[in-house]
Amino acid sequence: GSKDLKAPITFAPIKQSVYLETHNAVIFRPSERNLKIWSLYNDKIKGLCDTWWNRINTSDKIKQNESHLNQYRASLKPGDMVLLGCLTEGGVGLQTGDNGKFLAVRKSSKVATSIIASRPQKLAEAMKRNTTIAKELGNINPNEYLAKLSETQIAHIFDELKDKYGRDIFGQGYVFKIVDNDEIADVKTLTEDEKSNGISSGGKYYVPYDKGDKGGNRWYFESPYAIEWTKESVKLLKTDSKARYQGYTFFFKEGFCWNNVLNPKARMLKTKMKEASVNDVGCMTLCTIMQSLPNYYFVGILNSNLLFDYYREFINCTVNIQINDIRQLPILIPTDEQLREFNNIFDKAYNIKKMQFAGAISEGTANETLEQAQNELDRLVDELYGIE
Repeated sequence: GSKDLKAPITFAPIKQSVYLETHNAVIFRPSERNLKIWSLYNDKIKGLCDTWWNRINTSDKIKQNESHLNQYRASLKPGDMVLLGCLTEGGVGLQTGDNGKFLAVRKSSKVATSIIASRPQKLAEAMKRNTTIAKELGNINPNEYLAKLSETQIAHIFDELKDKYGRDIFGQGYVFKIVDNDEIADVKTLTEDEKSNGISSGGKYYVPYDKGDKGGNRWYFESPYAIEWTKESVKLLKTDSKARYQGYTFFFKEGFCWNNVLNPKARMLKTKMKEASVNDVGCMTLCTIMQSLPNYYFVGILNSNLLFDYYREFINCTVNIQINDIRQLPILIPTDEQLREFNNIFDKAYNIKKMQFAGAISEGTANETLEQAQNELDRLVDELYGIE
């Protein structure tokens, strides 16, 4: 009755035992498609969860059961079904406790333009709220004052004012620092010690940072953020009670992520590749452990209508997507030929989105090509799962 209470959609009656026997006793819509999914996979998924869920429902459990999981992965063959959590590692991500202190925005991004426009206003508002700041800075016009300063000088002044007058003097979470792309370190050159404990502040010490994508892009997204990854900053992130840092071993690894809040009108999980970076709590990330199953396979299969339908009908019907929801998704191991088809679809969609971000093609042209790729993807996934 969601469209018309007087003319509701009706389904043929089914036995109550179907719902009682469904994994997690989920009450799904008894459509023909859902019942086919249930008949093909419900018992398999229940068995997989009974065997593996308590070994993969946290990052620590995955590490503790590494040897068992490695043996299990080695035994998998095309056509086998497996929980996504058995094939990946990852976690929720970092919470800085003070984004303004640690984060910066790439100068080349659209976000930088809005920050440059907002900084004089933020400074003026702070001066109005606290007359001591106005006395300290003198009789200045914030627009003219900031226009004469370098990015380094602006960052220093804003940092000093935050230290003196409180973390939220410019608004909670306000990011005001801007860096050039050539100030960001090449992640590939970092040592394991630098990844874990930070970079000496003499050279490039910013690294890519992904806060997620509220716009809901799929396949590809270019994060505008970077995070200061000096030894001092990493030490603070590890020890500050306001921060959330658990020594993640999956930082600086390429993986895949998804929107953590689902648009109720959208019929997609909106999954995309994530570059080798540090990720925020808003960018829950998983990355493949199996060399034979690249990250692009998971990006593709999670972007299919079938996996979205399964997620909404059998796992979680709320708008909040948790990492353990994604870990429960049933993944079928493809043949080499099927994997090549996924690769071709991914390359097409990924490159189109990248070109759109670069302004090389219009949104309309991109959407037309992406719709073709989506149709190819859905055909392939339905064929893989036998839901045709």
